[in-house]
Amino acid sequence: MIPIIRNEFFQTIKSFKSVAIVLFFTLTSFLTATYLANHPELLGDGGNDSAYTSSIKFLIFFLGFLFVFAVSHDIVNRELDDQTIRLLVSKTSRFNIIAGKFLGSFLFWVCSISISFFVVTLYAKSTFFLDYLIVITVLFFITCLNVLLSTVLTRPGMTMFFGILLGILCPVLGFWAAFSNNWYLLPFKYLLPYYYVVESGGYLIVPFLLGLLFLTVAYFMFYRKDL
Repeated sequence: MIPIIRNEFFQTIKSFKSVAIVLFFTLTSFLTATYLANHPELLGDGGNDSAYTSSIKFLIFFLGFLFVFAVSHDIVNRELDDQTIRLLVSKTSRFNIIAGKFLGSFLFWVCSISISFFVVTLYAKSTFFLDYLIVITVLFFITCLNVLLSTVLTRPGMTMFFGILLGILCPVLGFWAAFSNNWYLLPFKYLLPYYYVVESGGYLIVPFLLGLLFLTVAYFMFYRKDL
């Protein structure tokens, strides 16, 4: 599994899209932290330090799906499309392939977000463990969903199309459902991470469990695939 994790991580981090996204995150965090450090009145009388991480949370909540799908929408099905999957299956188990692909991709996002939080922490001279945990939880959910999507859809072109579609629809429907009691929004309320992020606290375990469910389904579908 380790070679798959390493290969997926370095393959992701070497792409132009990944470098651009990391730079975008880091630059946005730096500018936000610098601006707030120079304008402490914006933090309020109580010193609302969480404002320092507002740009990171905004980017992940509203663009996280698009970012993850854009970088690694073909994380599984490109092996099928390139017909390299048979070589992988001959060398390791299908569980190791799915788990390794997921961990390599998730590790990339953990590193990217950690850099942004490190920059903000230096400026704010404060730690933001809860905000970091929330952002990582949402990225965990999205990365698991991405692995499932790339396992279900066999063509990279299809995952690109549905990735963009989901990247636009999920934040809109998720936040709408989080603050609504309309019955037709209930599936989006309980299947997307936004309601649990709004409620916070113990609710944050739910997106984590949903992500594990996505990975489990992805594994069993991959296990039953005729390669």
